[in-house]
Amino acid sequence: MVMQFSVHNHRARLKLIPYVGCKSGFSHIFDALIPDDPGRVYDLFGGGGGFTFYACNRFGSENVTYNDHNPVLVNLIESLKRDPEGLHSEYQVHYAESSPEYYLGMRKMDLGGGIAGAGRFLYLAKNAFSGKIRFNSKNEFNCPMRKNAKCPRLGIETLRLLSDTIQDLEITGRSYSEYAKVGGSFVYLDPPYMNNPNSHYNATVPLEDFAGFVRGIQGANKVMISEQNSPESLMLSGDYAVFAVTLNRSLQYYTQENSKEIVAINYEAPGA
Repeated sequence: MVMQFSVHNHRARLKLIPYVGCKSGFSHIFDALIPDDPGRVYDLFGGGGGFTFYACNRFGSENVTYNDHNPVLVNLIESLKRDPEGLHSEYQVHYAESSPEYYLGMRKMDLGGGIAGAGRFLYLAKNAFSGKIRFNSKNEFNCPMRKNAKCPRLGIETLRLLSDTIQDLEITGRSYSEYAKVGGSFVYLDPPYMNNPNSHYNATVPLEDFAGFVRGIQGANKVMISEQNSPESLMLSGDYAVFAVTLNRSLQYYTQENSKEIVAINYEAPGA
């Protein structure tokens, strides 16, 4: 480890939903480790968009691709890009009605259908226990509601800022494996809940499949991996520089102080 980073709880500027494992607080790490001219940037496990918002803000949204295999997440990002005012209006309806019973009712509704579905999912994500974004095998959102907490306010200015940031963003809903032939680009990989012993997430990526994908793309691209698992379990080659990250927040499927994560890159960091 040639460098160590720390990430503490703070209010991030470019953040939409409180996603466990969200990288909105990693901007100082990305500033230090990503070159100014990375080529096209691919965020292949886009999730709540934390890295995508960062990359669009720094490199221009026309140079970035957001991808996630979950249509609910893709619909949320598309709706934010297309109609932040409509998304805000939908959220305000749920904000006014919010209660534990109302929350449970929203979990049974369609979350992928246009602006209405995006508004329902945004409400659920903002009120989910411990920021968990979790879907069962039927792709139904199944996180409990936060206890003894009011529904968070959401200002229209926040959504407009995020929407402006991603106006020329390419948004796709494919499996990460469909990007195996990408070349000459910067590929960011932050797979959700990988090696999760609780088996409570429907999009867990098998370690061996992920390692094989990385081996296939690493020769033709700059690759950055954010992960809780060790470099050994990821089967990374000796070409990777690995940096330790200490977090004082929830990390994937459990919560502890000073939990650990790694960031691994297969290229020389700027200024190294």
